[in-house]
This record gives sequence, structure tokens and C-alpha cells, in this order.
Amino acid sequence: MRRIGGVMLTVTSFLACPCHLIITLPLLASLLAGTTLGSFLTRNTDLVYAFASIYFIVALALGYWFLFGQKRGKRDADVACPTFAPVLSDTQVQESSAQLEGLPREGDNTYVNARAL
Repeated sequence: MRRIGGVMLTVTSFLACPCHLIITLPLLASLLAGTTLGSFLTRNTDLVYAFASIYFIVALALGYWFLFGQKRGKRDADVACPTFAPVLSDTQVQESSAQLEGLPREGDNTYVNARAL
């Protein structure tokens, strides 16, 4: 996921580069001709250049960081099949007397008739 984000940010930063904007801004304005966004792009070219320059710098830096930055170490939660060690429980499960009525308790040496159950 980190690699895909880095590639997308790097590619879009090069598309928004101010030196490429001389070609891409008229193409984008002609594609959006007759729309509100096309009108905004043609009337506010200085603002578009300013925002494109800021996006170029930020997206290029983030794309570089995602692609070549320090990798995060694997955590136990990131493992596909984590292994769980058995944990001793302090609580004991209490058996309901309704379910065990008539059955012998542990350590009780009484005879149980299987037909009676």
C-alpha cells in the first residue's frame, strides 16, 4: 500500500509540475471548456500555478518518503497468522447446577446408570 501511494504521489506531482503546466494547463482548460472549473482555470492562472507548485513540492517529498523512506518494522499484529500462547486464567468457569443435576461430581465414585440419562 505504501508503494502504491508513493508511485501515485510521484506521478501526480510530475503532472502538476510548474514547468509541465505550460502544456497541461491549456489542455486541461480546453477539456473543461464550458464548465465552471474550466472558467476558473482560465481566469485564475496565477493561483493555479501557485497551488500546483505547492502540490508539486509536497507530493514529491511524500512520494519519495513513501518509496525510499525507512521501512516500518513488523509488529505482532501485522503477522497474517499470529500465534497465541496459552494464558492461565484466574477465573474459573462455574457450572450451573441445573445442567449437572443428577450427574456425579469429579472425584465422586458413584455408579451412573447410562439408561437413566
